Amino acid sequence: MRFIYFFLTIFPYLAYSQDITDAINWSIENESGNARYSAMGGAFGALGGNLSAISSNPASGAVFELSRFGGSLVSNIDQTKSNFKSNINNVNSQNANYQIGLVYVFKNYGSGDLNKFSIGLNYQSQNNYNQDIKISGRNNNSIDNFFLNNAQGINLNDISVGSNESVSGVYRWLGNNIGYYAQQAFLGYQSYLLSYDSDTNSYYSLAKYNNGLDQDNSTIIEGYNNIASLNLSWQYKDNLYMGINLNFHDILYEKENKHIETNFDDDSAITRIDFRNYLSTVGNGISIQGGIIYKAGSLRFGLSYKSPTFYAFEDNLDQYLETSSIDTDGISYTDIVDPRVTNIYEYNFKSPSKFTFSSGAVINNMILLNLDVTSKNYSKSSFKHQFDGVYTDLNNAISRNLTNVLDYNIGTEIKINNFSLRGGYKIINSPYDNIDENYFNASSLGLGYNFRSSTVDFALVNSKLNYNYQMFDSGLTDSASIINEKVNIILSYNIIF
Repeated sequence: MRFIYFFLTIFPYLAYSQDITDAINWSIENESGNARYSAMGGAFGALGGNLSAISSNPASGAVFELSRFGGSLVSNIDQTKSNFKSNINNVNSQNANYQIGLVYVFKNYGSGDLNKFSIGLNYQSQNNYNQDIKISGRNNNSIDNFFLNNAQGINLNDISVGSNESVSGVYRWLGNNIGYYAQQAFLGYQSYLLSYDSDTNSYYSLAKYNNGLDQDNSTIIEGYNNIASLNLSWQYKDNLYMGINLNFHDILYEKENKHIETNFDDDSAITRIDFRNYLSTVGNGISIQGGIIYKAGSLRFGLSYKSPTFYAFEDNLDQYLETSSIDTDGISYTDIVDPRVTNIYEYNFKSPSKFTFSSGAVINNMILLNLDVTSKNYSKSSFKHQFDGVYTDLNNAISRNLTNVLDYNIGTEIKINNFSLRGGYKIINSPYDNIDENYFNASSLGLGYNFRSSTVDFALVNSKLNYNYQMFDSGLTDSASIINEKVNIILSYNIIF
């Protein structure tokens, strides 16, 4: 059990470990709403009248004619395929989440331009982080370069353990006084992976891999980004619907990474490396949102704006390094560096705002069509710490490498008596400035039945996410091509009153 905790407060600008990937993780919104919403690709910005649509366009709550309470169960089946050095791995996993919402409608039975207003609450997943990744293959680059890069400029005395000191104590002191990179140098040196040349005043690796080495990198990720939207909406005269949301965001992200290297050169002193990192991130945020829907005959037009989300995060990081070696006499050793210290990093993050433009049509109250176009500038996201200058370089990199994107949601519904047939498509484009391709796409279909006082709905969503996964942020920066395919099965039940 890891039992020693501390805060990095003295020189935190040397200690942060966030990167551009984190900025994307906390900013991407891939809602998993109720079955009707999901079956139509999340395209409800101009239609409204759906509990999950409240979180997309706050004016949606005013479209309801009657009050409604509903919930959904979402089953996620996940397959992740990695391609690393032409070596393919497939990993399957399953998880579940849910949606729940309520809208209460107050009608104006007297005179005046305010026909009705509604108050509502919707809670659903904004992003699902659950994923298992396995990367393996023969490589000419080793994790030793990660430790060597972090050791540059580190004084040997700082990463040595004196007779009256402990591994945990020195590791903790390094985090408090120098930073994250010094802790990595300490792990490499104390595990005898790195040695020091006093003549050149430099560190070098005892691992030899001129003929390459085998790598096995396994990652288990669990977590979510959930949103609770408190909604107030109203209908002005016959054709204009307006609404506002106060959104509360909740993030949990847990990542366990295990990196193993074997089959070094025959004359290598190092024969095996086992490096493990356990990261847990907890975050809470708040945003505001406003929207309108205008009805012109059979046509519908929608516009919504969501402010930046202001998050407060806490990261907890535990590390473990084990090396196996053999000396010139053929004697084998195993060295374990397990500080049993949890590094705690606190910081803030601002995700970008977004605009959603929507157009739709309701034809003979039988056919519904909707298109949402969302504009989001990822380069406007930024990290912040209580000490100025901590994230200056990272925020500059975000500004340079990320860009504004347009995402699309298309959906349709056909009503046949009490039955409804639905279909949709969703595209989330890459937030990287130099990558002009889809980052995520999903196709969906579903059906529903209206019992007049209740509804039951079913949806099936197939999605695909393409990206490159870099194993470490320094030294061993080799990437694997990842294809993540998900099947979401959603069942919803709504009570109308």
